Amino acid sequence: MVKASDSKGKTLAAAAKLMRQQGYHGTALHDILVAGGAPRGSLYFHFPGGKEQIGEAALAVSAEAVRAGIARAAEASETAEVFLLRIVRAMAADLERSDYKEGCPVATTALETAAQSDALGAASRNAFQKWELEIKRGLFRLGLTAGDADLAATMVLSQLEGALLLARTYRSLEPLRRAEQAVKMFTRFGNRNE
Repeated sequence: MVKASDSKGKTLAAAAKLMRQQGYHGTALHDILVAGGAPRGSLYFHFPGGKEQIGEAALAVSAEAVRAGIARAAEASETAEVFLLRIVRAMAADLERSDYKEGCPVATTALETAAQSDALGAASRNAFQKWELEIKRGLFRLGLTAGDADLAATMVLSQLEGALLLARTYRSLEPLRRAEQAVKMFTRFGNRNE
């Protein structure tokens, strides 16, 4: 996700991971410093705006990693169904690998800060909009009309975010398995209407 060879990169990688696990308010600057192994002076040098600036940058880094993953899934897929299943399965594998501690890299922070911080709210919106656009692009490339791809991208992102939240809460991949079934139903329905 982040090239962590420098103190700024290490700080962002640590902040992104911690915010993903425990949210923005649950993540103290001290926790970020310890997890990133960066000296305190570098924190204020790279992020003079403090914790909010770190949070905003960490969300941007996480968002770009997810967007790039969606783009790679689209490029590697020959059908809309395969594309969407790749996304669901990558999310499931990521959640399971973290022992259900790391859900969506944006949702936890977005839910707790979007109405309180213009900067973090904008970073969260930007992340979700980029993901939605990347899903739309993939679906369009794989044969959906622009209008259908636009509608489907919102539906798919909503489905996946909800399934990821439930899976993390339940500590079970079952909601993501059901999301797979919903994706399959969607693509079969869409193919009948062509």
